[in-house]
Amino acid sequence: MNTQEQRLDIIHNCEVLLSTVLKPHAQTDSTAAGRMISQLKWLKERAENQNLRLPVDSGKLASLLYIYTNGDLIDLVDSRDRYRKEIWIYLNRLISLTEEGRILTKPSFYPHAIRSIDALIRVLQTASRNLNQYERGFLIELQEMKSLLAAGRLEPPIVENHSAKWPNFREVYLPSRTSIDDLPKAKQLMELFYDLIFNGVRPDTWLTPADADRETAAL
Repeated sequence: MNTQEQRLDIIHNCEVLLSTVLKPHAQTDSTAAGRMISQLKWLKERAENQNLRLPVDSGKLASLLYIYTNGDLIDLVDSRDRYRKEIWIYLNRLISLTEEGRILTKPSFYPHAIRSIDALIRVLQTASRNLNQYERGFLIELQEMKSLLAAGRLEPPIVENHSAKWPNFREVYLPSRTSIDDLPKAKQLMELFYDLIFNGVRPDTWLTPADADRETAAL
């Protein structure tokens, strides 16, 4: 994937960080903020010059990946909640765009994300076996996520602590599998749901809302 949309999204997310939390800081190798400024300016310049082939080699993203993983910019704001809303979400998107070469979940695709959630809800509601307590709780959480997304009150990727905000989801979605993999279509739909909502990325085939409409029509 090397689309105009990705290029513009890289520029936008770099600009947000450079013009807000990083603006008061100097570009220097002696601080995490300074190194991140260098990294973002490099990405932004390459994207603007259309000289950034995706996915980007991880060696060229060392500062972005290291600082994101270690949370080294958390001291730039006064709370963990602000960090996740003002810094983490943009770093997360940049990694999805650059290292992974993905395309982002955006408001114009929310109706199709909602359609995907509806399909997953139907799988749980029509299960041929009894759902366990966490699966029943997850069904309630899915309905809440759907409502929040429809109201514009949920912006993928989800910034809240997953375990605290969506405890049943964390019991259903295990590291190597989900507890509902035995249900028809559940594994495929869970992967789609997780990418759309928690990773904030959409399938590569959803280049336009029309593409997404075709692919979700039969879910």
